[in-house]
Amino acid sequence: MGTLISLNGQVEEGLLHFLTANYTFKQVLGVDGGTQHLLKWGIRPHLVLGDMDSFEGSLEELVEKRVQLLITYRDKDYTDGERALQLAKYRPIVFIGLTGLETDHILGNLALLRKAYSLALPAVGYGLRETVVYGHSFLLHLPPGTTVSVIPLSNTVLTEIGFQWELREVLWHEADVPPISNVTVAEWQLVRGTKPFYLIVKSYWNPFSDLGA
Repeated sequence: MGTLISLNGQVEEGLLHFLTANYTFKQVLGVDGGTQHLLKWGIRPHLVLGDMDSFEGSLEELVEKRVQLLITYRDKDYTDGERALQLAKYRPIVFIGLTGLETDHILGNLALLRKAYSLALPAVGYGLRETVVYGHSFLLHLPPGTTVSVIPLSNTVLTEIGFQWELREVLWHEADVPPISNVTVAEWQLVRGTKPFYLIVKSYWNPFSDLGA
C-alpha cells in the first residue's frame, strides 16, 4: 500500500498502465493543477490541496465527487508538494508529474525526493518515460540497454558497475559535469556514492521491486 501524489508536471497515458501494474495506492493526493491528471484518468483523489492557482478544472466537480479540499494561501513558506509529502500516510510515496516546462518547478519537485530521503521515507518520482530516485547506494536489476544517469549534488566518490562505462571509486567534484547517459550491460548493476545523488532511469521502473538502498 502506498501514497500517490500527483504534481502539476507532464504525464502520459503509458504511466497509468505502469502504475496500475506495479502499485496499489491506499491514499491519492492531488496537488493543485496535478489534480487534473487524476480526473482525466478517472481516479478520485482522497484530498486535493494547494492554492489552486494552476487548477484549470471546476471546484464544483470536486465537491460533487465529495473530494476533500485543503485550499492554502498563496503567501506561504512551503510548496504545495511539500505539504502533500507531510500528509502522506502510506509507503512508498510515488510522485507523478515530476517534470514539466518550468525549470523552477522541476527543481522544486526534485527537492521533494531529497526531503523524503532526509525523513527516511521511501519515495520515487516519474516524469515523461523516466524514473527518478534519490539515495547513496542502489543495487539494480535493469534490462540491458537501459540508459541511466547519475546526478550528484556534492563531492562524492562514485562507483558504477554493470554499465558500458564503469566507474570504480572515482572522485566526482561538485564543479564537474555529472556522469549522464550510461548504459546497462550486465544483468545486475551497482551504483554507489559516498554522498547521496539522483539516479535517473530512462524508462518506467519500480525501484521497490529490486532496489537496495
